[in-house]
Amino acid sequence: MSKKRSGETVCYWSVFALIMAAFLCTVFLRAKVWSVERIQVSCVGFALAMAVMVFLGYRMHRRIYLELTGRICSCVDDLIAGKEPQINREEERISSKIAAKLETLAEITRHTVEESNGKKTEVQQIISDISHQLKTPIANILMYTDTIRDCELPREEEVKFLEVLHQQVRKLEFLVQALIKMSRLESNLIVLKKSEGDLYHTLARAVAAVTLSAQEKNLTVKAECREGIRLWYDPKWTEEAVFNVLDNAVKYTPEGGTITISVCQWQIYTKISIRDTGIGIDPEHRNDIFKRFYRENKVHEAKGIGVGLYLARKIISLQGGYVSVRSKPGEGTEFSLYLPNDQR
Repeated sequence: MSKKRSGETVCYWSVFALIMAAFLCTVFLRAKVWSVERIQVSCVGFALAMAVMVFLGYRMHRRIYLELTGRICSCVDDLIAGKEPQINREEERISSKIAAKLETLAEITRHTVEESNGKKTEVQQIISDISHQLKTPIANILMYTDTIRDCELPREEEVKFLEVLHQQVRKLEFLVQALIKMSRLESNLIVLKKSEGDLYHTLARAVAAVTLSAQEKNLTVKAECREGIRLWYDPKWTEEAVFNVLDNAVKYTPEGGTITISVCQWQIYTKISIRDTGIGIDPEHRNDIFKRFYRENKVHEAKGIGVGLYLARKIISLQGGYVSVRSKPGEGTEFSLYLPNDQR
């Protein structure tokens, strides 16, 4: 018999005893056979009956309570041990309901722990990546400064070493700035401020920023964008994203190549395409290029630290857009940045 049925049985017997006592009192009153002795016997009998019912009720409810707490403790022990608690979800019991709630709480706790461990691993990976990126320029700076300090070099050699030091310091500065931007975006310290604006001027500033480096490699940069294309976006950070993609195209396009920027406005999104005639991307690495600090083996000699494309996709996605890429090794690459036309 279930605890619920047992408790109901005790209640029924208690009510039955009260009814019987009232019935006997009524019979005695109508028969006019009451006496002191009979009244005393009736009171004692009634008291004994009530005492027995109370005792049985106490025992029954104590047993129910002990079994309930035992089932809950067993469920908690299973959860602590990482096991799935044995719950009969079809059974209407308080213990089953409490166990189900505990299981839900344990699932939330597990998810929180896994998320915390994931963030901890990510932070450790970031620290490792930063340490690796900082190690080379710092080692070069130390080596060249020690050489200049400890050796008597001709003026020409000294100037040459100082120029190398200057380049390493600039590389270090660039790296630190990129890391600062990346960390601020990831930790939401930088909030993108979207407003309605003309995309033409944003692209013009991004193209102007890579013009000098493109001229040094004799690259042709073509921009096809009419004025009056208005979007709801963050001009400053969108310029940063477009610049990063353009800078990537300049780095990996051989001398005499071509970079083409085109804009196509659709009903929901506006597509910014940046196409180059560079070395292309191997198919197996097409998703890796958006990872922090990722660089293919064949481009390790080129300048860069591998955060430009990561930042570009992060900036576009924070504005409700997305980035796609098409590429063939040796035939060039096309990056497409999609920005929503309206406020989202």
